[in-house]
Amino acid sequence: MYKGYKLIQEKYIKDVNSDCVLLEHEKTGARVFLMKNNDDNKTFGIGFKTIPTDNTGICHIIEHCVLSGSRKFQTKEPFMDMVKISTATFLNAMTFPDKTVYPVSSRNEKDFKNLMDVYMDAVFILR
Repeated sequence: MYKGYKLIQEKYIKDVNSDCVLLEHEKTGARVFLMKNNDDNKTFGIGFKTIPTDNTGICHIIEHCVLSGSRKFQTKEPFMDMVKISTATFLNAMTFPDKTVYPVSSRNEKDFKNLMDVYMDAVFILR
């Protein structure tokens, strides 16, 4: 069904009017959650466990560093550049006590794919 992924669960969830699928990436073990519905506002988010070992705020500092350019998008502040030119309906990054997430959404398909590309390159690039 989804090449390179193992199906964990598939279920219709009435509260969000969506067919939901939980997958596991076979190579990395990463979990992927898909919601299929008729909403034209496409949403994507990537999150990581970031459990701090002290109270220095390092996880929040790393959140900001991640969105400060990558090999593919060599600009000082790609996040601020995206805010200026994107038609995003939501664009942010957030650090919680146990995780950091990078969510985006847009109604424009091309813009949505570009936002995903920028975020994925930023969080997975080795500098």
